[in-house]
Amino acid sequence: MLFLIVLGAATTLTALVLTVRRTFSARAAARIGMAAAMAVVGATHLLMPTPFLQHLPAWVPARELLVAVSGVLETGLGAALLLRPPLRRRAGLVLAAYLVAIFPANAYVAIAGVDVDGQPGGMYPWVRLPFQLLFIAWAVWSTAASPSADPADLHAHESGSTQLDAAH
Repeated sequence: MLFLIVLGAATTLTALVLTVRRTFSARAAARIGMAAAMAVVGATHLLMPTPFLQHLPAWVPARELLVAVSGVLETGLGAALLLRPPLRRRAGLVLAAYLVAIFPANAYVAIAGVDVDGQPGGMYPWVRLPFQLLFIAWAVWSTAASPSADPADLHAHESGSTQLDAAH
């Protein structure tokens, strides 16, 4: 739930900022929102690992290390979404593959009826599963090279950076 909240809030805030700056791009807003969500959730893996450990069956070896590594990976993928277009596209595809790879952990929680700290029980784990498809599509779409549909990417291809990149 944290991921969806951060994704929505960061995407909306970015869209507002880009609109005010007259550089609105739905893809850029979605990509930056995804970057923020990945960074927050990655940091949460490191700072509060218990819910993430609960996503893994007890028989998985080195669960603590796996959660820590996935937290670092998620934070890194979030940062990579802020790179220039050729690299951000690759980062988006790697992120999509990562989201596919972690789907079994979410399915395990739903199928096994695992109580996860900080998450509602009941149908929530089942309702959450289709959202993974949304996140995968979001990662792919928001990093796609589409100069005709994304003025920020067109500018980036021409100059090597976006106006938003220049602010960072």
